[in-house]
Amino acid sequence: MKIGIHLGNNGPAASADSIARLATEAEALGLDSAWVSDHVTIPTAITSAYPYGPPGSFSPEQAQNFWEAFAVLAFVAGRTTRLELGTSVIVLPQRPPLLVAKQWATLDALSGGRCILGVGAGWMREEFAALGFGDQFDRRGVATDEAISILRAAWAADGPLEHHGQAYDFAPVLMQPKPAQPGGLPIWIGGHGRRSIRRAAELGDGWQPLRIPPDELAGHLGYLREQLARYGRPETAVTISLGVLVHPPGTGPADGGAAWELAGDPDACAEKLRRYQALGVEHLMLSCARGLSASDMLEAYAFVANDVRPRLGAVGEAH
Repeated sequence: MKIGIHLGNNGPAASADSIARLATEAEALGLDSAWVSDHVTIPTAITSAYPYGPPGSFSPEQAQNFWEAFAVLAFVAGRTTRLELGTSVIVLPQRPPLLVAKQWATLDALSGGRCILGVGAGWMREEFAALGFGDQFDRRGVATDEAISILRAAWAADGPLEHHGQAYDFAPVLMQPKPAQPGGLPIWIGGHGRRSIRRAAELGDGWQPLRIPPDELAGHLGYLREQLARYGRPETAVTISLGVLVHPPGTGPADGGAAWELAGDPDACAEKLRRYQALGVEHLMLSCARGLSASDMLEAYAFVANDVRPRLGAVGEAH
């Protein structure tokens, strides 16, 4: 099982120093990847329903100071040599797909082929409107699917490419440079709704839900396998990743918290991860509660790297 960390690129504690420190120390700890989230702007009034937490868990006040995802990973690429670099996730239909193709091909080439592009369709109508993509919100699913196809074509085409669809339409263009990874970056799909799972099965190289218990994940994986069969793809075509929450030692729920929380006894934490491994999870993204300092986040990540991961034993080593 690969284990990566979220770089905490949002919230009051995020800074150039905190991001650089988390990335370089994660690499020193032997962890596998570094991840960032994405919001270009946060409207001051949000009525859209946040799909990944209870009402009020995402507010303009809490979500300020979002460091832009691509720029952060370009910065981190120059300070690391081995870590995979991923987004969890960028809101793909808020960006012109040819621009995304150019940016990420460039970053992959400069970093030596270390990038994973995590994408989602987005949920905040107000942000789409603020960025000038308000007419895209109601067709964001179609736009996301078309954009993925455009990215793959741009990264693989030897000559001109063109696209004529419902969301995007352009005449033949040329696109260089190409990514370092042959055929282009892996594209992972975020979200745990059925549309996201179908998108992962049809178009993705990975699927990454956040903070869901094993029983719920098992149901989603059953649906993912059904959809992979529908599209004629093997189960191995899609990497299964999962975002989990980790607490610094000595903090967090006294009972260890939910199945997707890592706190307290390292043996109990390892047992939680083994349950996910048994379901087929191949990659974890560790994150911490918003607002923690870089030092606290590093304590939490070091706890997993030094105390929990070794306890996974032969099952973990097999991955």
